[in-house]
Amino acid sequence: MSGICGWVGDADDKDTLERMLGAIDYRGDTSVREDLRGATLGYRWWAGRPGKSSGVARDGVRAAVCAGTFAPPVESPARSILERTAREPAALDDADGAFAFAVYNEETRELVLGRDPFGVRSLYYVEHAGRFYFATELKQLLAIPTLPVEIDPAAVHKYLTFSFVPGEAVPVKGIKRVLPGHLLRYRAGAITTQPYFTLTESIDEELRDVKTAVRRVRELGKQAVGRRLNGESEVGLFLSGGIDSSVVALWLRSLDAKVRAFSLDFGDRSVEREQATEVAKLLEIPLELVKVSGPDIEAVFWDVVAKLDLPFGDAVTAPQYLLAKTARAAGVTAVFNGEGGDQLFGGWTSKPMIAAEMYGHLYEHQETESREETYLHSYHRFYGLEDELYTERFHAEVGGPGQRRAYLTPYLGSASEGAFLNRVRLADISLKGSQNILPRAERMTNAFGLDVRVPLFDRKLAEVSFKLPPELKLHGACEKYVLKLAVQKRLPEDIVWRRKFGMSVPVTDFVLGPLAPLFEELLGEASIAKRGMFRPAYVRSLLAGHDVPSELRKRRIGERLWALAMLEAWMRTFIDRRGAA
Repeated sequence: MSGICGWVGDADDKDTLERMLGAIDYRGDTSVREDLRGATLGYRWWAGRPGKSSGVARDGVRAAVCAGTFAPPVESPARSILERTAREPAALDDADGAFAFAVYNEETRELVLGRDPFGVRSLYYVEHAGRFYFATELKQLLAIPTLPVEIDPAAVHKYLTFSFVPGEAVPVKGIKRVLPGHLLRYRAGAITTQPYFTLTESIDEELRDVKTAVRRVRELGKQAVGRRLNGESEVGLFLSGGIDSSVVALWLRSLDAKVRAFSLDFGDRSVEREQATEVAKLLEIPLELVKVSGPDIEAVFWDVVAKLDLPFGDAVTAPQYLLAKTARAAGVTAVFNGEGGDQLFGGWTSKPMIAAEMYGHLYEHQETESREETYLHSYHRFYGLEDELYTERFHAEVGGPGQRRAYLTPYLGSASEGAFLNRVRLADISLKGSQNILPRAERMTNAFGLDVRVPLFDRKLAEVSFKLPPELKLHGACEKYVLKLAVQKRLPEDIVWRRKFGMSVPVTDFVLGPLAPLFEELLGEASIAKRGMFRPAYVRSLLAGHDVPSELRKRRIGERLWALAMLEAWMRTFIDRRGAA
C-alpha cells in the first residue's frame, strides 16, 4: 500500500510532484521527494506499516523508490531493489511479491523501472515536454498540468473485447505500461525492455507420480501463504466458498495465522454463501457476510471508477470494493484472496478451449475459426459484434484487423510452448491474470489502505505448475485436479469436488433493475451521441433487455451493459476531468 512517481529530465516545477503524489492520497499518509542530478523521485506510503520502505534508498550515485512489498518480506524493498540492480543482469531470479520500482543512476543518467512477476502492482510512463515521467497510477500522470489527454480508440477497441485493456497500451494516447515481470530502461531518450520472469512448460518426470505431485503442491502452497505473512496480528481473507479461497484459508490456519473472513451476500441470488459459511465454521474463522444490493453498488459506483484507474468491464469490481471497505472497517490492514487457482491449475475457463480443440471439427462454424478467435469469443463481450455496436467513424479509428489476435498467437499458436492446455494457461496468466484479475483486486483493496496478498500467484508455485503433466491439472472433466487432491482430506467433500460456480454477481438483475436510471443516463441517447463511438439502436436494445438473437444467456446482457457503462464513466472521469474526483 504505497505509490511512486517521478521523472527524468530537466527539473519540473515543484507543484507537479506534489500533484502526482496528492492524486494517490489514499495510498499513504507520508510523502518524500528526492531531487537528483537529472531526475526527481517521489514516494508515498503509510508510515509504520511493516515491510514498507521508509523513504528513498540511496547508495552513492544511485537512488531507488519501491511501492509494495516482497514475498518473503524485507525491511526495505527500496534498499533490496538497489542492491539487486547494482549488477548486470539484475539479480531478480527469486524476486516475488507485489511491487513496482524505479532506480536512477546520477552518473549514467539511466532510469530502470520494474514490476513484480505477475503484475499485482502497475507502473505507467509517458514522454512529454522533454521529460520521461513514470507513476504507479494513471491519475498521477494525468495530474501533469500540460500533458494532453486524448482517448486512444485502438485501446478502447481491445477493452470492448477483453473487458480490460491488454498489453502496454492504455486508453490515453501516448501513455504506456511496463509489462509484468519486465524491466524497462530509459537512457538518453532511448527505451529498452526485457523480461526477467517467464513461464515455460518443462515436465518433471518425478511429478508424474500423483503422490509426489500432491505433496509438492501442498508444500509449496503452504510456503507461498507463509511468505506473505508479515507479522500482522490479524489478516483478512476474502472467502468465496470455492476451492481456491478455501485452500488459502486452510493454509493460513495451518500456519496459526489469526484470520477474519469476509464473504459476499447477494441475498437469494447468492451462489456460494453457504459453502463459505461451512468452510469458516470448519476452520474456526470468524466470518462476516457483506450484503450487496443494487443501491449499495450505486452508492459507490463513481468511487469504484476513480479507484480502478483503468476501465475494467467486470461487475465483480464493485462488490470487491464493498468487501475491502468492510475489511478495513474491521481493523485489518492486509487481506488474502484465492485468485490464481484457475490460471495455475487448469480451471474451468480452460474447458471450452480444450473442447473446441478436440471437437471443433464436428461443427461447421468452428472449422474456420482459429484458436485465437475461439479464445476471444470466450470473453463474451463484443468480439464479433463490432458491426452492431461501432459507428462507421469509430470502426475506422480503431485500426486494422488482427490487433487482438496478436496478443494470443505467441501462446495459442506456438507449439514450442508445449501441451495445448499449458498454452491456454499461459494466455490466461498473461492476460486474465496479470492484466485484469490482479490489478483490479489490488486497486479495490488499496482504495481503503489494504495490502492484498495473492499466494496462488506465487512464483515458485507457478513454476512447479508448469512442470506438472497436463492430466494432473485437467483430469477428464475435473479441473484443478492436483490442487483438489492436495486438500481433499482437510476440506469438506462438497467444497473440494463440486463444480466451479465463480463469483456470480447478479449483474443483469442489477443493471435492468435498481441501477437502470444510472445506466440510462450513462448510455442514453445524449451520451452515446456525444461520444460518436456506438450505434444508439444496439445500446438501446441492450438497455431494453434484448441482445442479439444468437445470445440466449440473460447474464450476457448485464455483462455487456456494465462494460459499456464502465467505459463511459471512466471517460468522464479520466478523459473529461483528467482523473479528478
